Amino acid sequence: MEEFDLEKQLEAKLNEVMREDSKPAQVKPPVEVKRPVEPERPLRTKPTESERPLRVQPAETKEPSDDVKLRDSEPVDLSDAKLPDEDEPKKKKIKKRYIVIAAVLACFIGCYIVFIYSGSAFVKKWRTIYIETAMSTNSHQWLATWFIPADVIAEVMEEKERAFALQRGLESKWDNEEAESTASPSPSPTPIDPLDEFFGVYWELDSKSIKNYLKSKSIDTKEELDNLKIDNLNFDKELYTKKKDKVLVVDVKNSTMIVGVEGSTYVGKLAIVKDPSLVCVGRATHLPNRGDIINEFGENNDAFLAINASGFVDKGGHGSGGSVRGSLVIDGVDYGSPEYGDFKFFGMKKKNNHFYIETPGNVDVKKYRWGVQFFPALIVDGECVVAGTYGLGIQPRTTVGQSKDGTFYMLIVDGRQVGYSLGCTMEECANQLIKYKVYQAANLDGGSSSIMWYNGEHITRSSSPSGFGRYLPDALYVKKVH
Repeated sequence: MEEFDLEKQLEAKLNEVMREDSKPAQVKPPVEVKRPVEPERPLRTKPTESERPLRVQPAETKEPSDDVKLRDSEPVDLSDAKLPDEDEPKKKKIKKRYIVIAAVLACFIGCYIVFIYSGSAFVKKWRTIYIETAMSTNSHQWLATWFIPADVIAEVMEEKERAFALQRGLESKWDNEEAESTASPSPSPTPIDPLDEFFGVYWELDSKSIKNYLKSKSIDTKEELDNLKIDNLNFDKELYTKKKDKVLVVDVKNSTMIVGVEGSTYVGKLAIVKDPSLVCVGRATHLPNRGDIINEFGENNDAFLAINASGFVDKGGHGSGGSVRGSLVIDGVDYGSPEYGDFKFFGMKKKNNHFYIETPGNVDVKKYRWGVQFFPALIVDGECVVAGTYGLGIQPRTTVGQSKDGTFYMLIVDGRQVGYSLGCTMEECANQLIKYKVYQAANLDGGSSSIMWYNGEHITRSSSPSGFGRYLPDALYVKKVH
């Protein structure tokens, strides 16, 4: 076996490499690069100043520092990063709503504290009116008792009691010579102009608008004036009384006219009846089960006009009108029973057709053609005996009265209807009647009972849920003249 010679092998390999390096190198031919032919450039002319483009210097970029490079190159740990909350807008909306509610509640609480406890004359006046208005109803006293402290209500009610105490024992006297007779004066020997005679009786109509109306219709004879009838309930004709109230109805045959009255918080209608003998009281036909509605009184008594009169037992504001409160006198017979305390007796005597205000217990009912009870008296012997609300707030009203010449007045004021008529105070009722020379006047049952019916239709807006008034134990009406 031939022995391996390492030294010889290495030498042979080295000689082989040297031989390869001694061979001439093969050079590859160069690759020809074709350049694109550039298009001929147009001759350049020197640009004008306006054509010369603006040169904007590029902003210098700063090489980031080593520590910034290091931070940028480091991996970011997103494990603790907060992702956007999808419910965030909803939460903001709810938070805003709570803030608004809290602000409203704070404002309400502040107003409540001021309204209940403020000693300001303005606030005290309206707080008193609010309490009186609520407490003078049968079904809405909760509007005061639910959130006004009992001591505040008691203070207002005590003031009312003091006012009512002043009327105890108050009665109308009339002048003796006037009360004895209502005989018409002796006729004048000299002829009287028909228009002068007419305006002597209907002095309320002695206005420019009425005179112009009569002239335009050529109405000037006694016969024409005695049959004068004006129906102006929609106020199509601008006719006014001497006191600047709207003339709505004139019916000389039935000795009656109706005018529209209004004040800052109320709208109402005043019936003026020149012949007091036409005024009567009617008793409901369904007693004691229930009262009648105003339409039934008008139709059953052949009436020209009717209004509500007496109060009635009305527990919770749901009374049926079947139980009258106080006396109900018709032709000398009392169909009720006297009520004392704050109640007064109002009625018309048989002898002279004068309207009297008396204290219950002192009344000789046999002398009366009709009589009812309620409270308070408004005008006694020409003097107003009420001031402000008189403890009864602002309400729909029914009031009646009589002037010295015997004319009888029936006033209905609408109320409890925001945007139309809220009602009025006792003093405002009295002032409307004093304006027309009323000498004796009294307040009757009001609220949702107040209503006036004329010639088959309601001409006031009752605040009762039905709009047609309530069931009534009795009503005052004006008889038709046939």
